[in-house]
This record gives sequence, C-alpha cells and structure tokens, in this order.
Amino acid sequence: MALEAVIFDMDGTLVDSMPYHYKSWEVFFEQQGIYLTKEEFDSIHHGTLFDIMPRIFGDISHEESYRLGMIKEQAFRELYKHEIKPIDGLVEWLEALKKAGLKIGLGTAADFTNADFTVDAIDIRKYFDVIVTSDIVKEGKPSPAVYLKVAEMLEVNPAGCVVFEDTLSGIQAGLSAGMKVIGITTGLSKEEMQVLPVSAVIDHYQSLSLHHITSLF
Repeated sequence: MALEAVIFDMDGTLVDSMPYHYKSWEVFFEQQGIYLTKEEFDSIHHGTLFDIMPRIFGDISHEESYRLGMIKEQAFRELYKHEIKPIDGLVEWLEALKKAGLKIGLGTAADFTNADFTVDAIDIRKYFDVIVTSDIVKEGKPSPAVYLKVAEMLEVNPAGCVVFEDTLSGIQAGLSAGMKVIGITTGLSKEEMQVLPVSAVIDHYQSLSLHHITSLF
C-alpha cells in the first residue's frame, strides 16, 4: 500500500487554537451561570458540541444543543480572530503535499462555521480537496467515522492515509480508521502521545519532508 492522502485534524493541528477554546468555554459558562471544576469539565469535554451540550444541560433537543453550541463558538471566534495563525511550517507543508500530487483532507469535530473561519482566516482552503465537519458526521472522535468519511470522499483506501492529530481521542480515531497517525505536540507531550502507537510525533511542520511520510508505507 502506497501513500494516497494526507488528512488533518483542525484545532491544535492546523492552528494552536485550544487555549482559546478553553477561554471561550469559560465565557460561555459565565453567561449561562454554570460552574464546573476542571475535573468535571475534562470529563465531559470530548466529541462534538452535539455530544457535549447534553452532558451539561441534560435532555435537550438537537436544536437547543445547536443553539447553545453556536453561542459558545461565537465567543471562540471573537476571542481568536485577531490571534489566529497557522502552526509553524504548515503552509509550506501543504504546498509540498499539493505539489507532490497527494490528496489532502480535513476531518474535524468542529462545525462548518468554525472550519470556514479557520481555513479562510489563514488562507489555506485552496489546499483541501475535502473538508468534513460535525455537520456532515455527527459521531465524534474517538470514533473513526469522520476519518473514514474523508477517505470515502477522497476516494482513497484508508490504509493509504496519514492523519495529523493533537489529541488522544483523535489519534485513536485515526488508528481505528486503519490509518497511520502522526501526533503534533500543541497540547500533549511526546511521551503522552506515545501511549498509543503513533508513527511519529512532531512539534511543528517546519522540519517535515515527503520522505518522512512516504517511508511509513
């Protein structure tokens, strides 16, 4: 099996946005009159917003979950819009992948509003052949569903894909999809990531070459 496609997670992988997501949750909780300890928040903070909101508010409708999620994400975009920038070396790496004729996909638990905000703010939409958000795949990571959907839309074999991820749930999603996974240390250390069988761990994209990923196959 040869390398056919490279797939990226978004938050923490294209941009170092997770600190701003945490800040926006603080703003959201203050607006809603909610207090959670760090441990309580960590226990619910996984999957998509459609997964998370019912854990906070109980048995609410999909429409109400979406409404609350949009309030939270609007706070995120307001906080981050003047600070957003690509992770070091990302644009050059995407350019190299495109020149090599590889297919490039994006698979994120974010909704389309945050995906549009991110890829357009750093002007990288042109590099992606496929963008899959939680509006398309409801099932959050560590389910492999989003990455399998990206592979399907790219018309490639999952076994011919490399995924870049920054979280353990995302790494597990890529592995469960039958893909190679490279971790990026925006939120976790190399040692924390290596509890799962990642193919490599990087701090940024500046030192990457095509050989690094083609040699995995």
